[in-house]
Amino acid sequence: MNTLHQSPSFPHSRTRRDPFEAKYGAPLPLGLRDEAAGMSWDMFDQMYAPRRGRYRLLDWRLHHLGSGKAVFEAMLSVDGAAHSSTAVASGPIAAITGMLYELGCNIEIIGLHQRKIGDRTATFLHAERDEQRAWSMAIAADPVASSLHAIVAAANRLAPQA
Repeated sequence: MNTLHQSPSFPHSRTRRDPFEAKYGAPLPLGLRDEAAGMSWDMFDQMYAPRRGRYRLLDWRLHHLGSGKAVFEAMLSVDGAAHSSTAVASGPIAAITGMLYELGCNIEIIGLHQRKIGDRTATFLHAERDEQRAWSMAIAADPVASSLHAIVAAANRLAPQA
């Protein structure tokens, strides 16, 4: 009788650990789970939540105007130079993507997932820039801050190499 045997030296993605689930008990979004399978938490965190790069979110404020609109103010750093921006948008995600576009980063969000982990929120973002795609992640106490930092992490992962 022929039986299918999986060799331990050739692990299948279903047998490899999801680093987020191993640390927090909740699975990553499917596409990211497959991509990150078998990574350590430190490797995953460094790759998908880069703390360094061309873009940094230094400060932000959100003022709700009503009627589904808000004024979003942000201080972004590009290559170490600070830029202050203000946008009226339906929300902070639309505002910061517009601000990044004005600073030369034409990032498009193609998927966004959030998970509660205790009293914090993890945001997983799938983004595209110039026909390249990348996942990013951020964890913060506030879901909006988590989203904003995930967008900046995606911008850094997709930034052209100098």
